[in-house]
Parts: sequence; C-alpha cells; structure tokens
Amino acid sequence: MKKNNTTLKILGLGLISGMRATFAPAFAAHYLNKEKSAVLASSKLRFLQTPSASVITKLLSAGEIIGDKLPDAPNRIVAPQVMARVAAGALAGAVICTANKDNVIKGVLLGGVTALAATFGTYHLRKYISGNTAVKEPATGAIEDAIAIGTGVLLMK
Repeated sequence: MKKNNTTLKILGLGLISGMRATFAPAFAAHYLNKEKSAVLASSKLRFLQTPSASVITKLLSAGEIIGDKLPDAPNRIVAPQVMARVAAGALAGAVICTANKDNVIKGVLLGGVTALAATFGTYHLRKYISGNTAVKEPATGAIEDAIAIGTGVLLMK
C-alpha cells in the first residue's frame, strides 16, 4: 500500500467513525484478516487481524445499526459517543499505519481528528436533512449506514 493510499484510508476510516463508531475498526479488522500484515503481527495491535476480531467488530456494527434507529438512542455529540468515535478513528488510523510501516502518531491524529469533525458534521447534516426535506428519521440513519458501508468497502479494496 502506498503512503498516500494509507493517508486516504485513514481519512476515510475517520469519516466512517464519525458516522458509526464501530464501522472503522470492523472494516480494518475485515481487511487485515484477509490481507495479513507481517509488520502488524509483531505489534500490540495484531489482535485486529484475527478472525475473532473480524467477527466481533462486525457484530458490534450490526448492533450499532439497530441501536441508531431506536427512538431513545443518544445523540452522537454527547461526550461518551464523541469519545468512542474519536477513539475508533484513532485506532483504525494506528492500525493502518502500523500495517504499512507509516508513522503511528500520524494515524492516531488523522484518524481521531477526522472522526471528531465527521461526528459533528454528520450530526448536523442529518438534523438539517430531517428538518428541511421529506427525508426523516430513521431514513436518514439508513442512508448514513449505506454511505458508511459503501465508503468502507471502496476504501478497503
């Protein structure tokens, strides 16, 4: 993987983390389970390329898809939700950088900051769409799911 491709993956996974906290680790785990990295195998992040991590993160993502549509789901801009999304983006960035012998700090910062911006950006976009168009909740959430999944699939090819 080329360095500029690594940066693109980190930014994309950060964006996905802002939309769905569990998706970026799930996409990274799926990709790394299929395309194992020898470098990652000797790091503390090696657990993310195991079959178990791939399955567990996908199950968490399925739960998040369902939970997001519930009427009492917390807003993504409350502190625990923001922290989870930033942490997920930072983790995905660290894993991608480690696997590609790139600077881990770069991955943590790019993934985390992108997730932070995407958390607030997608929250306000979703509220705007629901308040100003015929598309209402939970349809906006389903559209967001499709965008996050599509983006993840494209990034990990």
